[in-house]
Amino acid sequence: MLFSSAKLSALNDRLYRGGCSLSDVRYWHAAAAASFALLLLLLLAQREPAVSKPYLVVVSPAAKLLSVEGNGSTYLFEVEVPPLSLLSRERIACVYEAAVVRVESSAGEALLEGNCIFLTVQNPGLAPLAVKLEVVSQQKSSSAEPPVAVIAAVTAVAAASYLTLTESGREKLFAALSVPAAYYVTRYEDVKRSAKRVKILEYLRANPGATMRRISREAGVSLGEVQWHLSILERLGLVQSVKIGKYSCYFLTGTPVETWLPSFVERELGAKIDARELEKLKPGIEPLLSRRSIPLGELLNLLKAGEPSR
Repeated sequence: MLFSSAKLSALNDRLYRGGCSLSDVRYWHAAAAASFALLLLLLLAQREPAVSKPYLVVVSPAAKLLSVEGNGSTYLFEVEVPPLSLLSRERIACVYEAAVVRVESSAGEALLEGNCIFLTVQNPGLAPLAVKLEVVSQQKSSSAEPPVAVIAAVTAVAAASYLTLTESGREKLFAALSVPAAYYVTRYEDVKRSAKRVKILEYLRANPGATMRRISREAGVSLGEVQWHLSILERLGLVQSVKIGKYSCYFLTGTPVETWLPSFVERELGAKIDARELEKLKPGIEPLLSRRSIPLGELLNLLKAGEPSR
């Protein structure tokens, strides 16, 4: 017997004191599963052809979007390359709901892989080098938009499930729901039309390595909405996260560790990392990053080992 009657009773008492009985948990568990199935069915049932408006997300901190022309089909960027430096396969931007037909750069080599544009360029000079990058895309057709009100209602029912009783539970639920929801966003919704999603992306561009609670507090978006939007953005490949101790920190895809990790350490741990010292620590950090999890003790040990001797 997995649980004795006494242990089961104690568990039920703990749940009840938290505002939810064991039977409530089972009920909301079933409600979440039913809501998820209904949402998936609604999304996959759409068959009418339509044309989706293309949209672009800039992911490189070195890139700046200068203009959008031709009804959103031609994008002009400026990429700043620091003196005496090399950008090697720098991910500049990703285009969605469109096929990129031409990529041209004023210097270096621009490549298209999947739906993302990469740039390799070297600046041997002593002054910053401004590289102009032009991306021309062509719209493609996709399925028609499912009823937004129904999608919102079904998602709201699922969000009320027992998993939302804790923050970790909400993360698990939103991660699961974002599978069909990411399908919805990539096919039917221009990211720019969601003001809160754009606000989160802009906040992460300025504050890489931010935690969910800090984004919520400083961007003025509720914690639940931040969790939901981040789960969608991760599914779309626009945002990545790494767990450091009890923290989950988020940054735009392609942001180098030398950028987001010092920012995280300064904000959350009240310490500073010298970029040159961090470069020396990368061999020890990269295996941890591949697991998307860094035990806080290991990070502190690495930082301590990298401190210059006094």
